[in-house]
Amino acid sequence: MNKEDLIINECEELKNLLIKKNKDYGNSYDKTLDEFGKQIGLVRIEDKLNRLKTLILSKEEPMVEESIIDTVFDIAGYAVLFSIYLKEKEENNNEKR
Repeated sequence: MNKEDLIINECEELKNLLIKKNKDYGNSYDKTLDEFGKQIGLVRIEDKLNRLKTLILSKEEPMVEESIIDTVFDIAGYAVLFSIYLKEKEENNNEKR
């Protein structure tokens, strides 16, 4: 499989995961950002980056079963959700003008 196909497959997998999780969580990402501000988007990504750092650098076996790949996917997912949130807010602001 070439790199382009791999990118398409990863994006498809991420898309499916985000849609399922968003339904399960009841769009809590947007609700949380609406309530506490855009900084929360950064906090969520930062938490996952710290988790990734721990998984990569720790010599001990993790207590919770979460792979490096799972964590990378979570970071990508939060980035996509944050991008969508920001674009929707920008559109709403433009419509009010």
